[in-house]
Amino acid sequence: MGLGPLAAAGMLGCGAVESTKGGSGGAAGAAGAKASAGDSGSGGETASRGGAGAGGSVSAGGSASAGGSAGAGGSAGGFIASGGSAGTEQHECEPWPHCVTIRRPFLVGADMRSSRGAERDDWSEGLAGVDITHARTREFLAQSWLKDALEEHASIAAFARFTMLLLSVGAPPELAISSQRASLDEVRHARACFSLARRYGAREVGPSELMVADSLSAMSLAEVVELTVAEGCVGETLGALLAAEQLRLASDPEVCRILQRIAKDELRHAELAWAFLAWALRSDPRLGDAASRAFQRTTREIEGMPIVDYGVEVDVWHAHGRVTCTETREVARSGIEQIVRPCLGAILGEPPAPSAAPALA
Repeated sequence: MGLGPLAAAGMLGCGAVESTKGGSGGAAGAAGAKASAGDSGSGGETASRGGAGAGGSVSAGGSASAGGSAGAGGSAGGFIASGGSAGTEQHECEPWPHCVTIRRPFLVGADMRSSRGAERDDWSEGLAGVDITHARTREFLAQSWLKDALEEHASIAAFARFTMLLLSVGAPPELAISSQRASLDEVRHARACFSLARRYGAREVGPSELMVADSLSAMSLAEVVELTVAEGCVGETLGALLAAEQLRLASDPEVCRILQRIAKDELRHAELAWAFLAWALRSDPRLGDAASRAFQRTTREIEGMPIVDYGVEVDVWHAHGRVTCTETREVARSGIEQIVRPCLGAILGEPPAPSAAPALA
């Protein structure tokens, strides 16, 4: 899948993790990825495709983290959020402590916030049935898609907040329009993921109330830049790459249909982040330091992504749109080195590094 004008991101949807029965080195990136820096005209072009499919059992994965900056005036948080951090809603369906999300996180302080699952039917629709005989795999598919759905739901709030922040710093109308559209994209994504969770047997196929009262405070342009680099330029660029990898591995028709839309939308969401950064730097070139700080903070924890085994069938896991944590980590590493870092360097006017793409296992 070629990634268009701006290679996209919003944190990764960590699916499963390979067991010691035999796994692959994971998948790294998407073919034909092309990055440019907003409407400033600078950018880079890179392509990567790596990794074979994993073998053996793997862990369940939904996504449980997000990197990025604080929504309520705090500083940028880490790329991977612990499941037990203060202020973060926990889900009963979440047996894994860390993973990564492919959507824009809703961060308040350094914590990713989302609602809990609730038994309701207005956020999902019936999908074609599926026959999965391995009970544990089916259970974790339901749980992981529910986790994604709750984070997609929270992303609606994240983009609503971003729209208000754009207005607060005097951004041009086309950016506000794109942010509003992104919120509507996230409504569709949430409903699709709740529908998949329902399809695989989850009873909680809707969201409970989402706490938003303390999620917005005054932020300077520099703080909005840091938030956008973390959540968008890094997060959603990697998210689009991972969504493309999920789609490449998937074979279930319903899952492929949904992932095609999500991958396309996440790319546009990342392009919005890069376009905002380009506009902000034209407004004040000194904001490059804030962008660099956010990039360093957000990418620092990728090496710490955990590898956990929950014993699902990896071929079925892949077929239904999930990837292993090993594969997720390789996509993230490759995306940072081959797309995000060069693209950020181009928009900041930095010379390219001698070797921006290290060999991946």
